[in-house]
Amino acid sequence: MPGAANETERVGGDDGRVGVYLHLPWCERVCPYCDFAVLAARPLSVEDEDRYVADLLSELAARAPAFAPRGLASLYLGGGTPSLFRPASIARLVEAVRATFSVESGESDESDDVEVTLELNPSTVERDRLPGFRDAGVNRLSIGVQSFDDGLLKRLGRAHRAEVAHSTLDAARAAGFADLSLDLIFAGPDQIAADLDGDLDALIAFGPEHVSTYELTFEPATPFGRAVADGRMTPADEDLAAAMIEQVEARLESAGYGRYEISSYARPGRRARHNARYWQRQAVLGLGMGAHSTEPRSASHPHGARRANPRGLATWRAALDRDPANAGEEEDIDAATARGEAIFLGLRQVEGLSAAAFAAEFGGAPRAFFAPEIGRLVASGWLAETGEGDLRLTREGRLVADSVATEFVVAAASD
Repeated sequence: MPGAANETERVGGDDGRVGVYLHLPWCERVCPYCDFAVLAARPLSVEDEDRYVADLLSELAARAPAFAPRGLASLYLGGGTPSLFRPASIARLVEAVRATFSVESGESDESDDVEVTLELNPSTVERDRLPGFRDAGVNRLSIGVQSFDDGLLKRLGRAHRAEVAHSTLDAARAAGFADLSLDLIFAGPDQIAADLDGDLDALIAFGPEHVSTYELTFEPATPFGRAVADGRMTPADEDLAAAMIEQVEARLESAGYGRYEISSYARPGRRARHNARYWQRQAVLGLGMGAHSTEPRSASHPHGARRANPRGLATWRAALDRDPANAGEEEDIDAATARGEAIFLGLRQVEGLSAAAFAAEFGGAPRAFFAPEIGRLVASGWLAETGEGDLRLTREGRLVADSVATEFVVAAASD
């Protein structure tokens, strides 16, 4: 069952596998709160689609040796709206990635256990392609519902309406998808607790296997961010947003969804395997315009490295033409930075941070490096510490998780 492995494991070392992320950047409409590397399709032509697929395959061939001979743990096709691509294009990409990172040893072949996720927005065009995506090797859908309320969808600038969302979800089940993740935004413009309850009612009634919930954020470079700066839009009150976090958790947990990460809930065995690779600092090969990679740990990079591809299509293609193995800029992760990231990424997960795993990588328990911060946060009631030194956020700490993370990142940067 994709997503079932390592259900409660806190990973400290390299698991020897790779997750692959393919960024397909086109959208029918760019949402006013979106700060991702995306392009307006208007529409996406066959020529643009075919050329982009060819570019991805070129980058895959050039970058794969840096991740060999790893087996494939997960494949995530994100964007943008990758479901704007034809099923035949998705099939080419899935087949190429599987062939590149196939497991051919005499040991157990986990290829049939690979989680292959496709992001999808509710629409008639994408709904009609669902059987084709299933045949292409996709076994998990991440559907950007965001809300089941037409008023909020309109205020968020979303292209679809609730009726289309419901019909798309029904079609996904009819096409044979048994692993669905739904995205839900809360603390949206003029949203109140009763509105959020209505969204949660509809979501729970449908019964997806996984739910990702996000408080609406206002990034400065987005239309929403500029509206806030100009006084034309006001973010939700902090107390209301905090109450909505608890409202989401209470409703989903009572419906059988376990919260396993700050924003993520799942039925048993349905945690998002690909997403967990980022939180557990595992190897991820990111391909495409604006994609990010987590490079494998090595003698020269004992704590790994990051690589970021250019966010512009022409810039990325120019970099590919120069050197497809090095289209992105690489950043080495030094020990101090890695310690800070290990702490705050570990705390995002409900199991928290394992002191033993931390010590195995860094030569000392978390308190050896962050004693003042840990002491202060435990005293504040935001952080819980076991006798063995393991750390996890308390219920109160989850409401201020960004502030807790900042404590460790700032401390690490000062080392």
